[in-house]
Amino acid sequence: MSFLYRDIPLRYSVDLARLPAELQGVFVELDADDSTRAWIDAVHAKPNPRSKILLRNLAMLFVNLYDANGLTNSFQDRLLSTAQWQRLLGEGGARLLDVGAGDGEVTRQLAPLFSDIVTTEVSKPMVRRLRGKGYRSHHCDIAFADIDDPGGFDVVALQNVIDRTTHPLRLIESAFNLLGEEGRVVIATPLPLQPEVYAGSRRLMPEELLPVDTPDFESAVTALYEQVLAPRGYRVTAFTRAPYLCSGTAKAPVDVLDDAIFVLAQW
Repeated sequence: MSFLYRDIPLRYSVDLARLPAELQGVFVELDADDSTRAWIDAVHAKPNPRSKILLRNLAMLFVNLYDANGLTNSFQDRLLSTAQWQRLLGEGGARLLDVGAGDGEVTRQLAPLFSDIVTTEVSKPMVRRLRGKGYRSHHCDIAFADIDDPGGFDVVALQNVIDRTTHPLRLIESAFNLLGEEGRVVIATPLPLQPEVYAGSRRLMPEELLPVDTPDFESAVTALYEQVLAPRGYRVTAFTRAPYLCSGTAKAPVDVLDDAIFVLAQW
């Protein structure tokens, strides 16, 4: 299903015939539910004010994009609603680790499926935002450092982070190492991939490369599955497509990207 809501293209369907058979059988087609529409309506009613955007742009003279957003509490993101996460995951489990959780707004929709929520962030301002919202949050990159929390998570979520890290393959492997028995990893990423990494205020290319030479969504999904996920023994138990939304300005209240969301287990 693909349609316009407030002139925003919301794409949930895929051309299944162009995907590997393993993905065709686990595809879950969602749609723009009431919660998603209500978020869009709220952003239209109250977009980021010009003063906040100017302050954020001023902060970016000194810090990177994510720190600037954290400092000014601007440009909040939205992926799935709680009901949509439940369709994708079923019962979530006891413990969730949300890696690179940003300001926690995407986490907030996933959190009701779990009784214990832990987050990580490499941005100190975002860590402060997360802790201010009541989340236990660690300032670390799990690809390179252990978190000060016992492992055994039921779900480790990598939501829109594998295209923003220097070592995406190492990050995915680290996520699997933190799972408990029968745990799952969720990878959500905009496709086709356009990787970019911030080191301070500098922009870098990642050191580990993901397949980026893909012209469209279906080609990108296939490349990510066949070149990255399947060769490492990761089994896709559910897969969907959903719009990745970000609050914008009065002139353009909502920005949108196409996300692929994979729920993964090990064979």
